[in-house]
Amino acid sequence: MPEQQVYDPYRLIDDVEGLLIQRGHRPERLDGQTGDRVAGASRLLRGLGIDPFRAPGDALDLDGQLAYQSRVHGD
Repeated sequence: MPEQQVYDPYRLIDDVEGLLIQRGHRPERLDGQTGDRVAGASRLLRGLGIDPFRAPGDALDLDGQLAYQSRVHGD
């Protein structure tokens, strides 16, 4: 059985952003679109046979739930 391949979807987003800048584009991370970026990166990884995975320490909520508050309450 082949070894499971994993990759951090947030890292993929950073990688793609850097590639787009190298190619002369000006990507902009729009507020409130983080979920779309992560879902898209995760879907791409799965489509390539790689499991999206974040190290547990990287997944900690260190922003005081600001992202949660803005999504749920619009704050």
